[in-house]
Amino acid sequence: MSQTIDTEAAVSAPRYDAEPDHYRSARRPRRFRLNRTAIIAILLVAIAIVVYLIVRNSSAKNSANYITAPVTRTTINATIQETGTINPVNQVQVGTQVSGTIAQLNVDYNSLVHKGQVLAQLDPTSFEAAAAQAHASLAAAQSQSAASASTVNQQAAAAQSSLANVQQLRANLSAAQANVQKAAAQENLSRLAVSRDRSLLGQGFISQSQMDTDQATENSNLQSLRAAQAAYQAAQQQVSGAAAQVSGARAGTVTSENQAGAAQAQIGVAAAQAQQADYNLSRTVIRSPIDGIVVSRAVSVGQTVAASLQTPTLFVIASSLKDMQVDVSVDEADVGQLRKGQSADITVPAFPNVDFHGIVQQVRVNPTTVQNVVTYDAVVTVHDEQARLKPGMTANITISVLRRNNVLAVPLAALLFRPASARAAASGTGAGAGAQGGANSGAAAGASSGTSSGGANASSGAIAGAPGSHVTLWTLGKSKRPRPVPVTIGYSDGTNVEITQGDVQAGEPIITGELRASATRANPTTGFGGGFGGGPGR
Repeated sequence: MSQTIDTEAAVSAPRYDAEPDHYRSARRPRRFRLNRTAIIAILLVAIAIVVYLIVRNSSAKNSANYITAPVTRTTINATIQETGTINPVNQVQVGTQVSGTIAQLNVDYNSLVHKGQVLAQLDPTSFEAAAAQAHASLAAAQSQSAASASTVNQQAAAAQSSLANVQQLRANLSAAQANVQKAAAQENLSRLAVSRDRSLLGQGFISQSQMDTDQATENSNLQSLRAAQAAYQAAQQQVSGAAAQVSGARAGTVTSENQAGAAQAQIGVAAAQAQQADYNLSRTVIRSPIDGIVVSRAVSVGQTVAASLQTPTLFVIASSLKDMQVDVSVDEADVGQLRKGQSADITVPAFPNVDFHGIVQQVRVNPTTVQNVVTYDAVVTVHDEQARLKPGMTANITISVLRRNNVLAVPLAALLFRPASARAAASGTGAGAGAQGGANSGAAAGASSGTSSGGANASSGAIAGAPGSHVTLWTLGKSKRPRPVPVTIGYSDGTNVEITQGDVQAGEPIITGELRASATRANPTTGFGGGFGGGPGR
């Protein structure tokens, strides 16, 4: 190697040495100029490359990749999700109407009972004594009533006798009156005879003895008249006394009848008291009012129960654990969608892999307000042949309120998206643009609230997101730039929302999120990132 280099050097050296001086002097400056030009060119190229890289990096940093999801045809199943408490459809609280000590207990928790079956019995001693006393009082009242009835009969008989005596005395009075008239006629005749005899005696037609006889007859007739008049007055007084006796007898009859009525009323009072005593005695036996199962027992043998102020609950009996109901509190934003007969899916923590099916039986109009939150009670009935549901269980309920098949739909995230350029324009144009920009967020919140249990977002977005609201979607056109598309939304199932009107077609990509190259994350205003859609737009 070194030998070859020496040979070349030996060959080339004489050539340089053989060159003239003017050639050597001209050659050296040109070579120096060529090297400087190359260096400048290299520097310019390097600067251009650096500038290009900077520009490209800046463009890449400011560029955005959009997350899209296609417009699809799907089934919108709008639901309301709530929680509630499971209770028997028919549940009876069995109590006692009388106070006493539990002497006998025949059932316990989970005991199957039939209507009329004896559940428990109170000590009946005091109630039996009260019933015996009440029946004795009833017998005494009946005896008193019978005595009063006899007195009434006696008074009635006395009144009849007095009335008959009055009638007899009135007949005697009539006879006495006739005797007075007869005596008066005889006395008048004898007086005329004496007057005539005086005239005849003066003329000598009759003797003195005849005159004396007629005079004696007149005196006798006068005495007879006076006696008849005295008898008549006595008969009148007798009639008056008999009439007074009749009045007294009638008054006694009325009094006796009133006493008899009071005695009869006393019989009614005593009978009612006896009936009440018998009823209280019968209430010492606690019987089941329905066929069912004992859910709760609140007493034991020997325990004293007091029913003076309120009826104590001894047992709680459910008619059947196969037929249950779920009492649900539904938010006022969702209650307008509930209807009787809607189907519901029910799950309970005790059986997480079992779906129970129920029916909305009733939507009650009575509101419940707690801390300014208004809810309404809905009753959902459920039948389980295996009786696995227990009273008091917490149930998660999904009520299907609407089902729309084969409709255009987009993800809810599409309603929340706004591109950076639109946000910048909104911030530059003031509050009006900002309000317009927030419409989509409210609409999405409202559309989502129709499928949840309600809350703060539900109330704020319920109007904006109601079916028929107008919102703006953003789609990628041929220029790969966001293009606004006004649409009208319908119902939502919590994931997708129906599009009822608008210039969108099935399969068209709708922007749901925005990824920045510098941050490699979603636009924070969307709140969903890359979790929605099918990836960057193509």
